[in-house]
Amino acid sequence: MGSSVEWDGFTRVLHWGLTLFVTFQLFSGLWISTPGTLVYFHWHEYVGLAAAAVILLHWMWSFTCRDLGILFPWNGAGFARIGKETRGMLHGQVPAAGHQVGLSSFVHGLGLLAMTGMAVTGVLLFLVIPVRLGGMATGAHSGAITSLSLIHRYLSYLAWIYWGGHVGFALLHQLRGGRILGAIFLGRPEHP
Repeated sequence: MGSSVEWDGFTRVLHWGLTLFVTFQLFSGLWISTPGTLVYFHWHEYVGLAAAAVILLHWMWSFTCRDLGILFPWNGAGFARIGKETRGMLHGQVPAAGHQVGLSSFVHGLGLLAMTGMAVTGVLLFLVIPVRLGGMATGAHSGAITSLSLIHRYLSYLAWIYWGGHVGFALLHQLRGGRILGAIFLGRPEHP
């Protein structure tokens, strides 16, 4: 077992923001697919803009703290560690959590990429949707709306997979005594 893991306050605030906004966005995305749900669409748009802002803050924070190498360990040593932890999972070993290169951080990086794609396409959609429908455009841009909507939808499938896996593994860590939820949400030290 490793040493105690503690998360700084700003990382916890970012995680709270991502948790609330991304979860809302995923579920409200299901609601807006039904005809006659324009009110949900407006909520989806505006909460989506807030989510995009939190994602942008996350990128800036990760760059400032030099965490990009942890989130994206795309080198020989990083892939070796990820491979070792993946093989360990096949034998019932849960990968280590925390601020380190490994499978957990790598998957967080992939999730951040998926959420970033969702945010970028969502903001672009907001810019091309006509004002009468809650967007920013003065005219109709049906081709752009259709293309961006399809990309946004396909990225949402990746976001759902990430969200389900992330929640599932967080609960697995918690059930195996990791105290990960108290560490990231409440600032309590996690004792792996």
